[in-house]
Amino acid sequence: MKKILIVGASSSGLILAHQLLRAGYDVTVINSPASGEIRTGPLPLFQFTLGEAVARERALDLTMWEGMAPHITGVDLLLHPPQGDPAAVRGRFAAPGVSVDHRIKMADWLESFEDRGGKVVIHGVTVTDLDYFTRMFHLIVVAVGGGELGQLFDHNSDIARAKERTVAQVLIDDVPAGPYASSGGDLALVGSAREVRGILAPVLTTQGECHILQLVSNPGGPMDSWPDRPGPDEQLRRAKEIVGRYFPDMYERVVHAQLIGERSTSTHRISPHARRAIAQLPSGGHVLGLGDMVVTTDPMAAQESNLSVHSAQHYYKRILDHGDQGFTPEWMQETFDGFWSGQDSAHTGMGAAASGLSEMLDGMWEPDAPAHVGEVFGAATFHQPVADRIIEGLADPRSYAEWLMDPEQARAYLASVLPQALPVS
Repeated sequence: MKKILIVGASSSGLILAHQLLRAGYDVTVINSPASGEIRTGPLPLFQFTLGEAVARERALDLTMWEGMAPHITGVDLLLHPPQGDPAAVRGRFAAPGVSVDHRIKMADWLESFEDRGGKVVIHGVTVTDLDYFTRMFHLIVVAVGGGELGQLFDHNSDIARAKERTVAQVLIDDVPAGPYASSGGDLALVGSAREVRGILAPVLTTQGECHILQLVSNPGGPMDSWPDRPGPDEQLRRAKEIVGRYFPDMYERVVHAQLIGERSTSTHRISPHARRAIAQLPSGGHVLGLGDMVVTTDPMAAQESNLSVHSAQHYYKRILDHGDQGFTPEWMQETFDGFWSGQDSAHTGMGAAASGLSEMLDGMWEPDAPAHVGEVFGAATFHQPVADRIIEGLADPRSYAEWLMDPEQARAYLASVLPQALPVS
């Protein structure tokens, strides 16, 4: 029986661990901190899970809070171009997403993995540890980024790196329902301007359902004036100020909001990246990177959960198909390449597609932005089929290659749909 070690209780690492455990592999997850510390730890970057990824989690019996969590049925995208009037693109998902505080998900999944017979070791991991573990396991998958382990994986110079981001988040109560909320779910409110982007969405936390307000800006943007790490109340005040300046429609929802309690604010500095997927250890052994260890995208693209689920699914299939053969560096590289560029299964190509979407959204307000992107988003402000197709595509950004990423195909689509389109409701 193949023995596999997964380093890091990230969403991609735990999804892979659960799949391999079900298939009969001897799987160990090593992580620090323990589930109780995860559950009460600092507020992580917000991400809600889109419909297709929810279905994959459900198939693994990993949606234990689905009946309690808010369902996100679509996106209300508020566009604030540098020149011109604000506009809105309001579209719905083919299947609703689910919004859960990442601390709840990872703690529940780690506990469930152990309850189902998986081995969990609570301990920090160094490069020296990995060297030792290569004698004990047939394959080591590193599924947590940053720190000493992150430095093992070189940045991939063949893939463009996105700009660094400053992120600030607050968990808040006293947010009135949006005008398009229904008993079936709510829309995520997303504001997009050149200087800053923001998300307001309902979310299930350990303290019940509330809303999260996430603000994202480039270096030099409005949140670079926060090096003093403001306290929770001051961070909320500054966040409201920024929303009022850039997104007046969103401000109406948050002006009277209050923090929900402790651990309800966070600030982050992130660098969307693609790293090389294989790291060589001092002893000569190799480990394989997974999830945000090797690919992260701009949070505004809403692709982190997608990348976690699809990368884990692809790696699982590759391991299963490999049988009793050894996990060579060549096999590791082929595994990542398939996930990135889509070479060998229906679950591949997500990496490049998600990164391409991130780059497109980042550059949509720049003077040299592709003209056809502006044409599509402009049409989406008054034609519902175009709006829905943009928003539905977030669940699988590979679909954008068929139209949005190609000028000729995008314009051909607009020409075919505009005469028959219904007004946005």
